[in-house]
Amino acid sequence: MISKTNKIVYSSLLLAIGIVFQIIGRNIPQINQFLVGPIINSILILTAFICGRWWGVGVGTLTPLLAWFVGQLATPLAPFIPFIILGNLLFVLVFSLFMEGDLLRRATGIVLGALAKFAFLTFASTKLIKLVGFNFPPKIAKVLATSMSFPQLITALLGGALALVVIELLKKRRVI
Repeated sequence: MISKTNKIVYSSLLLAIGIVFQIIGRNIPQINQFLVGPIINSILILTAFICGRWWGVGVGTLTPLLAWFVGQLATPLAPFIPFIILGNLLFVLVFSLFMEGDLLRRATGIVLGALAKFAFLTFASTKLIKLVGFNFPPKIAKVLATSMSFPQLITALLGGALALVVIELLKKRRVI
């Protein structure tokens, strides 16, 4: 059992790694979404697995806010941050239902969590924002809808796969 102090330290370390990659992604916009996205999604899963679901929820809440603060998330997309947070929470919470057990069970949690995140963010970026009264300019709305659809599924699946590899390596080395 990991102590609460260690969970704080591990969660903070994983969050710090995420911030570093967000800063790198901000400075290299060509690879931004497909480098930063999988790494952040991997960090969400690793935090949930190592420290527990609520620590994963905390990191999933902070990463979009910090992406905006460091400039990795474009300023016009700031009103969409709560939806990104909810997408991250769906990913973490669905995964956490399957994280106990074998690799196949965890992989199932990754796939279902990625699908839940993808479905929610696609719905939120195309329909929900209109229902809640956000009026993004057409160009920004198009970029938002594009970036919050299939790329989210791809980055969540890639990040989840990376997290599963890291989890298996850590378990093999008896670190966790």
